[in-house]
Amino acid sequence: MKEYTVKEVAELLGKHEETIKRWIRAGKLPNSYRNSDKEGWRIAESDLLNLNHPPVSNDVPEQVNEEKEIQLAVEQVEGDEQELVRLAYEAVTLTSPTDQMVQTLAYVGIKRTLEILLIMQQSPHKVKNPDGFIRKAISKGWSPTTLPQKIDKRLTEFESRKKRTEQIQQEAPSFNWLENEWQR
Repeated sequence: MKEYTVKEVAELLGKHEETIKRWIRAGKLPNSYRNSDKEGWRIAESDLLNLNHPPVSNDVPEQVNEEKEIQLAVEQVEGDEQELVRLAYEAVTLTSPTDQMVQTLAYVGIKRTLEILLIMQQSPHKVKNPDGFIRKAISKGWSPTTLPQKIDKRLTEFESRKKRTEQIQQEAPSFNWLENEWQR
């Protein structure tokens, strides 16, 4: 059976390499394996043929263009994932997401989308800007176990001043002129 690299599959399907890697992590290409970091992923031809593709009717000749078939399967999978992302977003925020937000969340994958929406749901304060919150959660790598905490700026300024004064006091030599006079 023929095997492909991530780059070859991406070129074959007209997708980005990260999309193919995301599919591997999601289990959509179950027979994929990786011997080493240097060699990278190997994807079995059977995985590409077994992507959720629409059934072929009997009217079509048996010699079907595999690339078009795979492309249709990929588009269907991506469409399904975008629909799941849209439904999850609506369930948590009670608003409809923009197309750009759906694309962003579909890019990170449905599992990560659900994690981010869980973080939003667990937030102690009402999230006024869900899109900004989601972008920040993606960029900062937040997880449900590391909820963002609001820090009082006044408290942090006080603590930093306190540390600076302690450092200055430790570094500065203490001179007690009374002790010096007494010892003479």
